[in-house]
Amino acid sequence: MVYYLIGAPHKSNENTAWLEMEKHVLTSGISRQAKGKILQTEIGKFKLGNLDHLMFINDSLLKQESVVESLLKKIERQYLDVTEKVIGKKDPQSIENFLFQFKWNDQTFPRASALSELVKAISSRATHVETDLRQKSTSYQELKNQSQQVAKKEGNLMVRDLVDVLKEPIVKPRDFIYSDYLTTLVAIVPKTQIQEWLACYEFLCENVVPQSARQFQIEDKDNLTIWRVVIVRQSFDKDHEIDVADKGDKGDDDKGKKQKSSPVEEFIQKARDKLRITVKEFEYKSQESKEREKLRLDLKSKSDHMNTTLKQACEKAFSDLYITYMHLKVLRLVVDIAMRFGAAEPNIQCILKPDQGKEKKVQQSLLKLFADPSQVGLYGTKEELEDTEDFFPFVYVPINIP
Repeated sequence: MVYYLIGAPHKSNENTAWLEMEKHVLTSGISRQAKGKILQTEIGKFKLGNLDHLMFINDSLLKQESVVESLLKKIERQYLDVTEKVIGKKDPQSIENFLFQFKWNDQTFPRASALSELVKAISSRATHVETDLRQKSTSYQELKNQSQQVAKKEGNLMVRDLVDVLKEPIVKPRDFIYSDYLTTLVAIVPKTQIQEWLACYEFLCENVVPQSARQFQIEDKDNLTIWRVVIVRQSFDKDHEIDVADKGDKGDDDKGKKQKSSPVEEFIQKARDKLRITVKEFEYKSQESKEREKLRLDLKSKSDHMNTTLKQACEKAFSDLYITYMHLKVLRLVVDIAMRFGAAEPNIQCILKPDQGKEKKVQQSLLKLFADPSQVGLYGTKEELEDTEDFFPFVYVPINIP
C-alpha cells in the first residue's frame, strides 16, 4: 500500500483547492476507493531559513529517510522471524488511521526549533530505537543459538546424539566400563549385518574383550541397531604402527614418519574399512541426559519469554519509529514546498491513498490539475524521466511503508 503527501500552490483558498482535488482525483471514477484529507501542518510555525539552508536540510532529510526506512524494514524482518507474521499487516487500519489523523507533535519535535535541530531529533530517536532493539535481538539470538546447540537431533542412530539415545532405562551404568585399562565403544550396526558383526568384531584387533558385545534395545526407522563393545586400552604389540599422512604444514623431516595407533583407533578404522560399520567413542554419564533435558527446558522457558519480550519490543519500536517517520515525511513536504513555491505562497498540503494498481492514474490526474497543459511532458517519476529524482508541478512525497 502506498500513500502520497501532496503540496501545491493554489489561487483561491484551501477548501476550494481541496474540493477541486476531490473532484478530479477522488470522485472522478479514476480511483473509486481512494481516500484523502487535508494536512494541518501550519507551515508558518516552522523556522525555515533561506534557500541554501533549505536545500541542505532537504539533503539531510533524504539521507535520514533512507536510514529510517531501512530500520523499519529491519524491524519487520525481526518481527517476521519471531512471530512468522508481517508487522504492518497486523493492524493496517490503525496505521491508516494514524496517517489520516496525523497531528504534528510539538513536544517531541518543536516547530519553533531550527530545522537542523528537528533533523537531529529524528536521528536521535531512530538511533535509540535501533540500539534498544539490537540489544534485545542479540539476547534472543544467543538464547536461540544455545537452544539449537543442545536441541535433540532428529534422524536415525547415525546422526542422533548418543547422550539422547543411551539413557536409562534403556541402558544401565554397569553396561559401560571405563578404567585405566578398559574402555567402552559404541557401534551402529545395520540389522542385515548383525550376524557378520558378531562373527567378526572380536578379530578386528587383539584388544577386544571376548564376548563383550551387547545390543541395546532401541528402535530405529532405518533398521539400525546399537551395540557396545569393550576394548583394552593398551596395545599388546609395542611395535604396532600406522602411517601418518603427510601434512602440508610439516617439514620434510616429518614426512614418512610413523606413529603408534591406539587400539581404539585401530578398532574404529578396521570396523569402518572391513565391515563398513560405524564405531564411536562414547563416555556414558548417568546424569548427563537428565542435565541436558533440564537445560533444554530451561532454555526453552527463557527463549519463550525472550520471544514475547522481543515481539513486544518490535511492536513498540515499529510504532515509535513510524511516528518519527511520518514527522520526517511531513517535514520533507514542508521544506520542499518552501523551496519550490515559498512558504508565504498560499498552498495546500494533503494526504492521498490511491487504489492499489491505480497509482499511475492518480498521478496523471494530479498532473492535469496542477500542470500547465503545454508542459505536461516535462513531468514524471525518476524512472519515466530517466533522472535521479521525481519531478512534478506539485510536491510529491510517497509513503511506501508499510
